[in-house]
Amino acid sequence: MTRQKQEVAGVILAGGLGQRMGRLKPLMPVPRLSALETIVSRMRESGVGDIVVVTGHCAERIADEALRLDCRPVYNADYKTGMFSSVRAGVSSLDRGADAFFLLPADIPLVKPATYRTLIDSFYSGPAMPGSVYPVFRGRAAHPPLLGMTLAEPVLAWHGEGGLRAFLARHPHDAVEISVADRATELDMDTAEDYQKLLSYANTEFYPDEDECAELLRIAGTPENVARHGRKVADAALAISRALADRGAETDRGLLLSACLLHDIAKGEREHEVRGARWLREKGYSEVASAVETHGNLPEREKIGEAEILYLADKITDGTSVFTLENRLARMEERFAQDGEASAGARRRIAAAMAIQRKVETVTEMTLGEIIGGVDIGQRFA
Repeated sequence: MTRQKQEVAGVILAGGLGQRMGRLKPLMPVPRLSALETIVSRMRESGVGDIVVVTGHCAERIADEALRLDCRPVYNADYKTGMFSSVRAGVSSLDRGADAFFLLPADIPLVKPATYRTLIDSFYSGPAMPGSVYPVFRGRAAHPPLLGMTLAEPVLAWHGEGGLRAFLARHPHDAVEISVADRATELDMDTAEDYQKLLSYANTEFYPDEDECAELLRIAGTPENVARHGRKVADAALAISRALADRGAETDRGLLLSACLLHDIAKGEREHEVRGARWLREKGYSEVASAVETHGNLPEREKIGEAEILYLADKITDGTSVFTLENRLARMEERFAQDGEASAGARRRIAAAMAIQRKVETVTEMTLGEIIGGVDIGQRFA
């Protein structure tokens, strides 16, 4: 039984000294908006209402930014004693009418809106409110925890060693762990090196990297043999992309890799391309979803883009083996010998792939077999 959603609040901890970074982290760009604005905008997009920004070091500058973002700045006079004092300051200022609240340091700014929504949905999905919900990435607890308001007073009363982590360890019985495919849940700005890694991730954050793809496939329950097929399709597609790039026809290899690894994420379901694309859009990966959605039936276009390369690589790959398109067609026609409609559909799909192959071979002046490398997949089309 799903309960009705009420108010979810946010507490952003922005009062630290930032000594290892040497800069005021909440106001640093990541890469265009400040870290604080990035967090606030993503929380708001996810349905978080009241947002408290706890200040301390350089309180006036942080408070000005918080007010600009329509958040409530709360000053923590004890900020030099550590982060848990800021946790207390933020929690004490919350409206007790809220059901739950996020706790997030301001130096972890790139948590995706879909991750916030996933945690909120989990909080409300059961018959009773859990004490807390944690995101888990690759088996490790990450940020931000979503705490039920029932923990507010216990947090304020806690004076043990170890701060928030130790407090939460004492309340494991009603905690829920939720797997998320979001590396940003563990990326902070503690040092200058961390900051550069975070900026690099920000440039392609809406194309899941290989670890995020693996988590997405696991969360979706995609069979291992299907995941291995995706890996083989990706190998072929990246080889085609590199060959095109050598002739000046660039494609986005990050997008291409993600789309190939995930193209069959909903394999086994009816209209798996559409269902997989819908699921990926819900996770915030709209461009990847667009390529996934068309890998079964691709609209005819003049350009050779990521969707076209995925389409061709998928059609020459059966399981984890690569064949000529003619061979694939023969195998498909044999499989669908008693189903005229399916056989006609296979011929249409292979014909579309052949058209893409001709374009690729014209641009690269190589056979597809030469591009893939050591695989006998036929002579170049005339």
